[in-house]
Amino acid sequence: MSHRARALLGLVLMGTMISGCWVLEPGVAVDPGYYPQDDGSPDEGACASRLSPSGIVQAGGVPIDYSGGKVTVTAVHKMDVDAIEDRCVARLELTVSLAEGQCPLRLVFTGRNGVQGGLAEARLTADSACPGFLDAVEGVYSAPAGFAPWKPLGPQEVPERMAERVCMRTVRVGFPARPLRLYRTSPSPAELTVNLEGLELRGDLLSTGDPDAKCFEASACGPGLHDGGDGWCVEAGSCSPGYRLSLEGSCTP
Repeated sequence: MSHRARALLGLVLMGTMISGCWVLEPGVAVDPGYYPQDDGSPDEGACASRLSPSGIVQAGGVPIDYSGGKVTVTAVHKMDVDAIEDRCVARLELTVSLAEGQCPLRLVFTGRNGVQGGLAEARLTADSACPGFLDAVEGVYSAPAGFAPWKPLGPQEVPERMAERVCMRTVRVGFPARPLRLYRTSPSPAELTVNLEGLELRGDLLSTGDPDAKCFEASACGPGLHDGGDGWCVEAGSCSPGYRLSLEGSCTP
């Protein structure tokens, strides 16, 4: 009999099975690695993030239809014994692409400036595999430094208190009708305005709890930052590309 088998047999002799859990006799110490395992049958309650995209993202003059495409997603929520700080969705990372992985659009929503935050990263890869983009406009377009103080239209918190993992079923994630200016640096500088309003994601979303995560407010830039002229938060005294600083300290075209 193997060492593992002898250990399992010892558990059976020393413990009692109650509601699917082993309860050992007082004073018995057992290596947790020897607890009986499941029989390999699928867990009907198991959850994984399975979001399906639909709708069109307008990228300059090119409509990108992500319907039937793919989504990879990571969601993190705050775990805290204080109810006022518990359950908020503190980070959401999304990459949406066409069925074969073309035209990947990466979006990251998280805190960036103390208690403020929002869309902190945006990147569209529009290369030769992305339909509608001719050679002259192909490239990787990214958001500048800073963040846009808004969130996606979807779950803002998980339904369970102090949860290490939460499965949110049949969620809908949408985006407001706000133009987003992205920039290319190679092979030459270029700008692309993207509107996410037409994009929608539906399905199941798994969120992982993190006690170190931070809830954030996405309605203002916060200390030391201001509107760069296009709704993007930049350092005070500077402006977004294409805008200039007025005598009053605001950014104008």
